[in-house]
Amino acid sequence: MGDAAGGGDRWARLPAALEDDCGTCGGTGRTPNPRWQAWHRRAGELVAVAQAARRAHELRAVAPGAAGGAPGGAPGAPGEPGEPAIVAAVDRAIDDHMRARPAEPEEETCAACKGMGRELTSAGRLLADLLVRHGFVRNA
Repeated sequence: MGDAAGGGDRWARLPAALEDDCGTCGGTGRTPNPRWQAWHRRAGELVAVAQAARRAHELRAVAPGAAGGAPGGAPGAPGEPGEPAIVAAVDRAIDDHMRARPAEPEEETCAACKGMGRELTSAGRLLADLLVRHGFVRNA
């Protein structure tokens, strides 16, 4: 009847006192691949440039007295020139970027916790050192 005195609760709290979520991966055991992070960052930049170029083209086409377009006309209206070369160039850059995706997975096993998602607290390190020192565990 040790549980009635709270003895079971103390033992249940022991693992939590010895381990915590890994600070590198946040407890998931996985970390983002740096190549994929760079790829996503560049993709976002290209999309932002394409959107800005299209907005600028639309504003120019809608502006009164816009060359080649009727005042207030929608982009792509008859008689209006097509999208500027910058929009086409950015679209090509996006297509090239999409084809240049990294071959490896987007996430890797966390090097800090070796995929476990947990790391020892200071109390856990003290216990591990004690067990190694007294020969209960071999330090690998």
